[in-house]
Amino acid sequence: MAKQSPIRFGAIGPGGAGTCRIRELAAHPLGVQVVAAVDPQPDRLDNLEKCIGYGFTRYTGQQDFKKMIDECELDAVGIFTPHSLHLEHVEYAIAKGMNVLIEKPMVYGSANAMRVCRAMEASGKVGIVHYQRHYEAQYIMARELIRKGVIGDVKTFFVYMAQDWSGRGWRGEPEFSCGGQLNDSGSHYQDILLWMTDLLPVSVEGNADQYHKGVHKDVEINGSFNVELSNGASGRILIMGDIPGGFIDDVRIVGTKGELMMSTMHGRRLLHRNEKGEVNDVPLNCPKGWPNSPCDNFVKLIRSKVRTNRVPFIFGVRVATLTDAMLRSARSGGKKVECADLLAEAGASMSDLT
Repeated sequence: MAKQSPIRFGAIGPGGAGTCRIRELAAHPLGVQVVAAVDPQPDRLDNLEKCIGYGFTRYTGQQDFKKMIDECELDAVGIFTPHSLHLEHVEYAIAKGMNVLIEKPMVYGSANAMRVCRAMEASGKVGIVHYQRHYEAQYIMARELIRKGVIGDVKTFFVYMAQDWSGRGWRGEPEFSCGGQLNDSGSHYQDILLWMTDLLPVSVEGNADQYHKGVHKDVEINGSFNVELSNGASGRILIMGDIPGGFIDDVRIVGTKGELMMSTMHGRRLLHRNEKGEVNDVPLNCPKGWPNSPCDNFVKLIRSKVRTNRVPFIFGVRVATLTDAMLRSARSGGKKVECADLLAEAGASMSDLT
């Protein structure tokens, strides 16, 4: 049997996180060749070559991602650039028939996200958002237990994430960050809430501030929001960037028959509190054949080794809608924001999120 040609891959913005993803792709047993990469900082391209162990075609202009896609006969691209740049990069890649792996958050704003999702779906190509928690056992098992009705109907929730996040580099610049910590690390937790519960965001009201260690920053650092979901459940999302020198999270999903708890305080565990109040560890076993990461899922979908995209672009739309509502509420002094109103700006409705 003839050896299968490698997937020809182009990287847009191989910074720290991007290089980590690209290195995983380049080592994939189903064969991925990094053909080209573009970054305005040549030292990042030097580092990428060192990490993967071979050379590639280099581009350094701000708009050279277009030249790379047009010139290099690519099968797929990865987008690892600052948040505000994702939209231009992903729309061009889709228009040129690329399979796309895109770093979170997919794009800023519910209307932009819906437009991108529709284009991706119409293309017939593979599009994955890099939300890695969809591949981590405690969240996978929590989703399965909720779907099976183990905790009954979801009634409320508490999602807390805190780290020492000062908005270094472009993340602290409004032009690129599109919402500071709420749109950066916080994006993971908005995503995992919606994914585990399989519910949609309906409305948000809350507030945010821009302080880190007493210094006023240019982007949102801390936020607290009441969020209503599509089954009528409501709960709290707290995203903090002002905790000294560490990282902690605490996610609790409360139903009519019990509660699921996941926290860095407990390690990589999933705890189940039953109706009697008894707390037990849930065995963590990923379903057979489940990809081990977004990169693994991406390659296997392109190779037709799996059928299910675990983080399709529609999940990016759901998160963008929730994040958009959080930021608009905060920026309006806590006014309640209806997600349906945001979707209407794209000529869409809540049913389009399903």
